[in-house]
Amino acid sequence: MNPQTNSDRGFLKLIETNRQRILKVCHVYAATPHDRDDLYQEILLQIWRGLPNLREQSYAGTWVYRVALNTVISFLRRNKSHGQIVPAANSQLIEWSDQRQPAEPRRDDPRIESLYQAIARLNVYERALLTLYLEDLSYEQIAEVMGISANHVGVMLHRAKAKLSGMMQEVTT
Repeated sequence: MNPQTNSDRGFLKLIETNRQRILKVCHVYAATPHDRDDLYQEILLQIWRGLPNLREQSYAGTWVYRVALNTVISFLRRNKSHGQIVPAANSQLIEWSDQRQPAEPRRDDPRIESLYQAIARLNVYERALLTLYLEDLSYEQIAEVMGISANHVGVMLHRAKAKLSGMMQEVTT
C-alpha cells in the first residue's frame, strides 16, 4: 500500500476536524439515514475536489460549510422533482473517511423531532442560515459562507426564526 500523500493527510485532518459540521448539514437536509449517508459521501467528494482551492488564510470550517451547503443547494436545484440524495460517484472516499456510520442525533424526544420537522419545512436558504447560526458562527462568518452581507444575515435570520417559531407554535397548539 502506498504511503499517504500530504493532500491525503490534509483531507483526512480536515474531515476529522469538521466531521460534526458536515453531519449537521446532512441531518438538516436529508430525511432518511440512507440519504444522509449518501449526502455525506457527496459532500466529502466535493471537499476532496475543492481542496486545492482552500487558501491557507481561509478559515477551514467556514470553507467546509460553504462546500457542504453548495453541494446541497446544487443537488436540490438539479432534482426539484424528487427529494432523494444521489449516491456519491467515488466510493474510495469511504476508505478515507471514518469507518463508523455518521452519528444520528437524538430524535427520541418529541420536541426535537418536531423541531427537525419544522426546520425541514423551511426553504433551503433558511435551513442553511439556521444551521450556521446554531453552530455559533458570527454574522460575518455566516455572510462569508452564504455569500451575502452581514446585515442581510441579520434580516434573514430574524425572518427565519420568526417563521420557525410560528411553525413550532402550530405543533404545540
